[in-house]
Amino acid sequence: MDASQARLIVGCMTGTSLDGLDAALVEVIGEGLDIRARLVGMISRELDGLYDVLKAMAEGEPKAPLEYLLAARQLGELHADAVEELCRQHLPADAVLDMVVAHGQTIWHAPGEGVSWQLFDAQPIVKRMGVPVCYDLRQADLIAGGEGAPITPISDWVMYRHRTRDRLIVNLGGISNATHLPADGMPEQITGADIGPCNLLIDGVVRHLFPDRRIDIDGQIALSGRINLEVYDLVQTHPVISGKTKRSIGREDFTDGWVRGLVDQLKNKFSAADIVAGAVEAVAQLIGRTGLAGTGDVVLAGGGARNPVLVKRLGAVMKGRTVMLSDGLGFPVDARESAGFAVLGALCQDGISITLPQITGATAPGVAGHWVFPGVYKR
Repeated sequence: MDASQARLIVGCMTGTSLDGLDAALVEVIGEGLDIRARLVGMISRELDGLYDVLKAMAEGEPKAPLEYLLAARQLGELHADAVEELCRQHLPADAVLDMVVAHGQTIWHAPGEGVSWQLFDAQPIVKRMGVPVCYDLRQADLIAGGEGAPITPISDWVMYRHRTRDRLIVNLGGISNATHLPADGMPEQITGADIGPCNLLIDGVVRHLFPDRRIDIDGQIALSGRINLEVYDLVQTHPVISGKTKRSIGREDFTDGWVRGLVDQLKNKFSAADIVAGAVEAVAQLIGRTGLAGTGDVVLAGGGARNPVLVKRLGAVMKGRTVMLSDGLGFPVDARESAGFAVLGALCQDGISITLPQITGATAPGVAGHWVFPGVYKR
């Protein structure tokens, strides 16, 4: 491939928050580790009727095999709708879409068993758009003895690295994770890790205390509450957070039942608003006290970055550091993961290993991704 040749790739992401589907159209220029990425446009879509189904599956509720098949197909159709709309709005008239990369919905993450299940059916996109689809990007790392997560540090390096400044890229999704990019560093110098619950905790607390709400819009509930460390103290007793278990984490670790238990321990002691404020503070403290904190800029992305109270508390906890949104670096906070998956797909296409052994623990993970191609093979 000519280093100056551009690929137009759509990356798609539905995260552990189950707050919707994000699709980003990304122009990728170059090849291999020399690629550069530019966001062309993005859209977000609600999961609508899929939310309750996927949430139940991710909480481990028993389902008939047919229900999983139908949910995967419906999720594939939702992706196809989003990709089609995104291209209609943002694909240049004289351009052709090269491929789609999709994460799928994580139903169960079990790195200790060497597996992770991202529910997805690629065929609706292939049929509708007539382009290759790359998905299931974690298995190569898992079968090589890795955790299969975090998977985005190398895409963060492509999108956000700086020649003279260290940067900590913090994703505020259902689970918070961070990537540390040393100034002018190479991939082997990147560090990163899952940190703890973020939107799974904040949104979960809101839904238990305010059943008519799914999120705390603009942090208004937290803003009316009293900052406290009570939720943080309880979260620290979780085996994953306390250090008793060292591994990547997911929704199965921080279920609705776990959140309900926290709320039940606090509701007779604090107001509902105080508990929400405490949940926000717990997330800020977990991130601020991570061993990855280091020095340099802090770049926030993910749905939680739209919560101004959480952003403010992170600024306070990381006092003296420049805390910014990824919007200022060319990728809106809602596009960080979907754009990142477009970058990961380009690297997979170029034969580059997308996971980093110093982060996931894998040994020679190789090239990731399952591919589905349009057309019919002829003898």
